[in-house]
Amino acid sequence: MKKIFLLLVFLAGASFAEKNGALGIWLQGGNAGENWGLDYKHLGSDASMNFYFRIKASNDDISLGGYFGYYFLNNLIKADASMGRFPLYWGPVGGVGYWNNGDGAVTGFAIRVGVTGGISWIFPTSFPMDISIELNPVAEMRSWEARGGGDDTDWEIPDLYFRIMFHAYLF
Repeated sequence: MKKIFLLLVFLAGASFAEKNGALGIWLQGGNAGENWGLDYKHLGSDASMNFYFRIKASNDDISLGGYFGYYFLNNLIKADASMGRFPLYWGPVGGVGYWNNGDGAVTGFAIRVGVTGGISWIFPTSFPMDISIELNPVAEMRSWEARGGGDDTDWEIPDLYFRIMFHAYLF
């Protein structure tokens, strides 16, 4: 038992400097129905993958969203190591969403494709964290049905989202 406890203490205290997987939270402007969510980020040496998730459930409303981005990194901004790193990134993003508002009064589905560009500040700390700011111009196809009739499908080209994210590298 003592060995297991010591192993757990060692693993919990291991350096986070080599961790590439991060959990985060994002805040978004540009879509009134989707203004925050969670994500997982895998940071490589020249690319990053982000998986964005959005779940909202309150009263009779529910909305779900899942998105994926593959971003190419560029370390164009050079800074002193004591200030951290500032990678620029850009790449394709896509996803799907579903919502059901007001006890089934409006039910809809969305497909989104676009590109994302942004900058991250990876903090120079022993516990790696970052803050990222990005712009996300997308084309979005939405289809919905209102109870009692009123189906509709439309495209938003382009739609523009602004997102700020915070990540902690845990894995």
